[in-house]
Amino acid sequence: MRIGRTILIVGGIAILMSCAGQPKPAPQEDPRIGQLQSQVDALQKQNAASGQLQAQVVDLQKQVSDKDAAIKQLQAQIDDLQNQSVALAAQKNTDDDQIAATNERIGKLQKDLDGAKQDDATTTAELNSLNAKLAALENTNDKLSADIDSLRSGSTAAKADYLAQIDSLNKEKASLQDKIDSLTKEQKALEVAAQRDEKELDARIAQLKSLFSKELASGEIDIRRFRDILIISVKESALFAPDSPKLRPETMVNLKKLSEVFKAAPDRIVRIEGNTAVAVSSPESLKLYPTSWQLGAARAANVAQYLQEKCGMDPQQLVATSLGQFRPRADNSTEVGKAQNRRVDFILIARSLYEIDQMKTVAE
Repeated sequence: MRIGRTILIVGGIAILMSCAGQPKPAPQEDPRIGQLQSQVDALQKQNAASGQLQAQVVDLQKQVSDKDAAIKQLQAQIDDLQNQSVALAAQKNTDDDQIAATNERIGKLQKDLDGAKQDDATTTAELNSLNAKLAALENTNDKLSADIDSLRSGSTAAKADYLAQIDSLNKEKASLQDKIDSLTKEQKALEVAAQRDEKELDARIAQLKSLFSKELASGEIDIRRFRDILIISVKESALFAPDSPKLRPETMVNLKKLSEVFKAAPDRIVRIEGNTAVAVSSPESLKLYPTSWQLGAARAANVAQYLQEKCGMDPQQLVATSLGQFRPRADNSTEVGKAQNRRVDFILIARSLYEIDQMKTVAE
């Protein structure tokens, strides 16, 4: 039982250790951030040049302002000359040459005014173009900066989520480690108990061999061991008359000896199994026990009853059952084989392995 329990615990420890793995790698920064940052860096270099553009814009704005003032001044001069020309024309004694000179001066000023307006329009167009370029650069830079902020915000959220996962995994790992430590302690305790049981079982086998040396030598009793399970087989002839479930008086001494061994192991169930040969031959027995199942059951029950009532064993330690002819140890086609198959097996097994209400604990 403890071997099985130990195997389960070792398997559980392996599973828990596999669960307590390392957290997944941290997410890398969004590569788009680097790409956008490169664009921003390039724009920032352009922005450095945009300072020069801004200076040009300021200079052009001053030029436009100066030219607007010059245009206004020229326009005022033209208006004044035109007024003079009109006044001269109204006078009767006015010299025609004087009027012509005034008109010529007006024409020259008008030409200068038209040139100044054309130059002003060109400068204004250049100024508007530079302002548009500056506005486009600023808009693009603002958009890229907003995109970077958004991506970095998402990256920060992902990092926070990752850190939360790490914290959760660390807590889970600590919990699993506690379980591993608990199971490891239990495993060590079971190993110590298994070693103790091993010694007790060896001592019990030595005791049985000492008590039943003659019976072992004659073959009436056989002692076998499977892991921590002890099996004592007693031939039919050492307990019963042929085809009968009644105990022979001379065999009761050996049952009392066995009971002392069994009572010294209260943590174990004694499973009493009645085994028969192929068929029951006695007509009298056939009337009472039509099948080998029934004869085997009667024999096992009588042995259990004797151990309880005459030997003082705890009935909760005893289990009586029949296997009939269906668990032969030898060939049932020969008399020698049948004699070996007619037997009662006493099987000492841990309570926790046998009792149904303990199975859940074992599975866990």
